[in-house]
Formats: sequence, C-alpha cells, structure tokens
Amino acid sequence: MDFAILSADIYTQDPVRPCAQAIKILNGCIEAVGTNDQIKKTLTSKTRVMEMPGKLIIPGLTDSHIHFISLGQSLNMVDLRDLPSWDACRQKIKTAVKTLNPGQWIIGRGWNQNMWQNNTEPVKEWLDDITPENPAMMVRVCGHNVLANSLALEKAGIDKNSVQPPGGRIDKDPYTNEPVGLIRESIHLIEDHIPPLDSAARFKAAWAAQQEVLRFGITGIHSIEGVQELKTLKKMNHDNVLKTRVYHMIQADELALAQKEEIYPGKGNDKLWHGHVKLFADGSLGACTALLHEPYNNSKNNYGIPFLKLHELEDKIRKAYELNWNVAIHAIGDKAVSNSLEAISRARQAVPGQRRDRIEHLQLFRDNDLARIKDLEIIASVQPGFIATDMDVARDLWGVDRCQNGYAWKTLMDKGIPLQFGSDSPVEPANPLLGIQGAVTRQTPAGKPGNGWFPNQRLSLEQAIAGYTQQPAVTSKRENVLGSLTPGKWADMTIFEENLFKIPPLQWHNVPVAFTVVNGEFVYEKKD
Repeated sequence: MDFAILSADIYTQDPVRPCAQAIKILNGCIEAVGTNDQIKKTLTSKTRVMEMPGKLIIPGLTDSHIHFISLGQSLNMVDLRDLPSWDACRQKIKTAVKTLNPGQWIIGRGWNQNMWQNNTEPVKEWLDDITPENPAMMVRVCGHNVLANSLALEKAGIDKNSVQPPGGRIDKDPYTNEPVGLIRESIHLIEDHIPPLDSAARFKAAWAAQQEVLRFGITGIHSIEGVQELKTLKKMNHDNVLKTRVYHMIQADELALAQKEEIYPGKGNDKLWHGHVKLFADGSLGACTALLHEPYNNSKNNYGIPFLKLHELEDKIRKAYELNWNVAIHAIGDKAVSNSLEAISRARQAVPGQRRDRIEHLQLFRDNDLARIKDLEIIASVQPGFIATDMDVARDLWGVDRCQNGYAWKTLMDKGIPLQFGSDSPVEPANPLLGIQGAVTRQTPAGKPGNGWFPNQRLSLEQAIAGYTQQPAVTSKRENVLGSLTPGKWADMTIFEENLFKIPPLQWHNVPVAFTVVNGEFVYEKKD
C-alpha cells in the first residue's frame, strides 16, 4: 500500500528526527518522514494522501506481557473486576448461573478481597448456595489464586487427605482439615478438570483478543501461553488473519513438547516468532504469595511461596540455555528477584552465551540487587498500570519503608536497566494508556493520591512511550525493523485522536485510538 499522512503531530522515537509533520509509507515500510513539503515531493499518482491535523502518531505500541488467548477467554467469563464486595460478586455469579445447564462449569475472574471493607478472602460456602448444580471456579484478579465450590473440589479429587502441591497450597480448615475452597499458586489442580477449549474455541478467543488489543492501538504483543495457544496463532498466521505481531513465550514445562513441535528460539516470521522461556519464582502481592526477604506486615510467619526453589530455578534455566532460549522469570517479591539473579548467574556460568533475559514484574527489589541486575543485563519487564490497583495493598502488606523500592521504575531506569512495559492482561485491562498514565503520574485515573505515589519515581511521557516501543523491539530482537518511525523500518503506527503531549495526563486514558496500522495496513479504525 502506498499512502502518506500529512499535517499530523508525529513523535518518532528516532533521535535523528524526533518530531515530524508527515510520513510516507510504501509496501508496508516507512519510506520517508519529514515536513509536509518534504513528503509531498515523494508522492506519486498512486499515493493515497490523508490529512490528520491534531492527531498524534507514534511507533506502534507493544504490550510486553500479556496472556493473549486467556484475554479472549476472559471476555466471556463472569467479570468480577473492581467489585466492592463479595455480595456484588455473588449477584453477577447468580445472574450468570441462570444461563447455564446443570453440570456446566461456571468460571469467573477478577475478585479482589483487598477492595472489600473487611479484606476477608472468600470460602467455598460463599459459592455453594448459589451454584448448587454447577462446578465453579472464580479466579482472583492476580490469576494466582482461585476459589472453588464444593462441586469443583469434588471433581478435582481435592479433600482433607489431599497432599500439598509443590510450589502451591490448598487452604484447609485447621480443625477438620477439610479444604476451604482456596487454592494458591496451583490453580491447575482445578483447571485440569475443566473441559479444555477445542481448536475452534481457541480460535474464537484469539480473534476476540485481537480485536481488543487493536482497538487500543496495540500493534505487537509478547504473549505468555502454551504450545496449544501457539498452534492457534500459527493457524491464524497461515490464514493471513493474524493482524498484530506476536512474540510468543514458551512455558518451561513445555520445552520438550516445543522441541517435538519443532518450535525453536528465533524461528518464525515477521508476524509470529519466539525466543524466551517463561518460569515462575513466586506468586503475587495481593495473594500474599510473592516471595519476600522479610515477612508480610499482616503475618510474622508469611514470607510468600517460592514457586520454584533456587536449585530448581537454576536447573530449569540451564535447560533452557542448553536449547538456546532466553528466560523470562516471574518475580514479584524481593527474595524472588534475588533468587532469580542468583539462578541466572549460576546457569550462565554453566552454559555461557549472549542472553536477553528478563524479569517479569520486578515489583520489589533490594538496593544491593540493582548492580547485579545491571551487570547481568537483565531487562525489567514491568506493568505500570498496576500502580492504580496495587499502591494501597503494597503499603499495607509491605509497609512504607519497603515500598521505597516498590514499582520503582525511575530508579531502575537511572541505573541503566532496560525497561519495557506491558499490562499482564487479563489481570489488568489491555489499554496501554492506563500504563502510560500510571508511569507518568503515579496516580489512579481519578487522580489519587494528589501528588502521586512516591512521585520521585515518575517517568516522562517520552520515557513511558519508549517502554512500549523501543525496548520491546530490542528484547524480541527486532530493533532493526521496529520501535521507531524511521525510514526503512516496518510501518507499525498507533494514531491517537488527540496529542497526549498537549493535554493533561489525567485525560490520557480517555483519548481514543483513531487508527491502528500494522505493516502499512489499517487494521483498526474508530467508528464515529
């Protein structure tokens, strides 16, 4: 496609020409960037010309941490996000149950006891009376804990005699030893008994997720899912209906399966490729399973849960290295970060090589680990949208002193640690403007707190955009063709109706995307 956009506000992320007025696209690549007069000289009779005064054009945004098909699935689950009480959750679940036949599973997602007045976690009895004929699983907002009703526990074979799973926990009544319905860090104990999606259902979920991200201006994603989900994306790519670029990460437990399916690091094409293996070092903040050096404020004995012990983590990293994969390690608590760094260091000594390893979330760290993160050239893959939902919980569970090093992205950036941004959707909405706003203001979209949460950690708008553009391109080894609006690179662009640089930050999340462009194709257009 041969087209030009004139009279726009273009922020290129290219230091040679950081700002421009017009851009010319030819055959899916950027041909020229400059002023209206400069671009007009490149036009031919075949060039489609579009005037876009007032609109902001930036390099295509990449969500560097998303669970893509899970996002599509979540759009059809009972949505419990942001509800103020369990009673409010019950009402939504009761309404959904009425649409099901007896025996059908009912699945919901998004409950968060930290938003409720008494902060009390739910138990199976809170579900049983409204789901008497349907096995039910309600996933906590973080995706690390689930509440199961009695029917679901029965189907999963979980009872008072069940042994505790490695890296997780079945909560049990201290007097009867009966399971109370909460499963921590081992949600597969329930999920494995839910009828799996067939290929048609996975395709439908992927399609729904794609429509969701494209409307938010997301042109690329780093998706963390399994081999079956990757097969769905490969089918979409083969059928030429995969419109967003996908860098897919493989689960560590599926390395052997990936080899069998001939999935290798670096293999793929311009739309779908891979190079990282995902591992877990701990759980989540809100579930009190993130691994800490010191205990949680609400329990002198709870330090969180090591999903993988240090030697297990090292062993899995080493196996990934031996197959030429990089690693992406989920580490939220400061002890999980320390363990990840130590395991990476040991594994690299055993299996030397050039790495682009990343730590996912990195929500809390110790000062003495900063130099090691830098020396190991670890990429910090963080989710700035978490600020709005986590700040109060982090203060309560970690305390103000520890929170000095919580979500401290400016500190990381000032130390020269590469920083990239994502949403962790469906844990949080996929809208990148919520992340950009959180990184710049350190506030909720409603403007709380007034001065921002630890305002010394604020980033500039330019830095926030770079976290969604430049660094994801480097991490996925596509920096030569993505990350900036530079002649010769692929024509991936996010076009906003308004210029974010000219309006107050607290208005950003309401700015609509006018167009999403991938490889020179207009894959989303806002309808009036």
